[in-house]
Parts: sequence; structure tokens; C-alpha cells
Amino acid sequence: MKTINLKEHNKKYMEISKKAAEGIYPSKKIAKIGSIAGLGIGGVLVIGGIYGLAQGAIFGIGTIIAGVVTGISNIINLKRIESK
Repeated sequence: MKTINLKEHNKKYMEISKKAAEGIYPSKKIAKIGSIAGLGIGGVLVIGGIYGLAQGAIFGIGTIIAGVVTGISNIINLKRIESK
């Protein structure tokens, strides 16, 4: 079994976290693709929530809220990416 040096492991992931906070990692192209995919998922959640409400299901409102929050989050991220 491989032994892990926790100090090196933590250092590696702290560097990745710092790069992510600065917008260096992942690349802008990958981050943009992820945000666009997230917008699509948010749209699907909103549509699913509307369908759920139309059917009288309990999950409809929660699904709509999740979809809207997902969409807003991804729009903010896209604007952040484009401004850098």
C-alpha cells in the first residue's frame, strides 16, 4: 500500500485552490464550457420543475429554485471569466 505524505498532498491541493481562486486553473476555455453545461442543467431543472408543478408534484417548487440558482451561479461565473 502506498504511503501518502500529507504535507506534500495538502501543499499540492492548496496551490490548486489558490490558482482556482485567481482564475488561472482551470483554463478559461474549460471553465466556460463547464458554465455553459451548468446553464443547460439549470434550464433542465427549471423545465422539470414546471412540469412537476403542472402535475401537482411536491418537488416542483424545489426543482425550479435549484434550476434558477444554478443558472444565476453559472451566469455570474461566465461574466467573471469574460472580465479576466
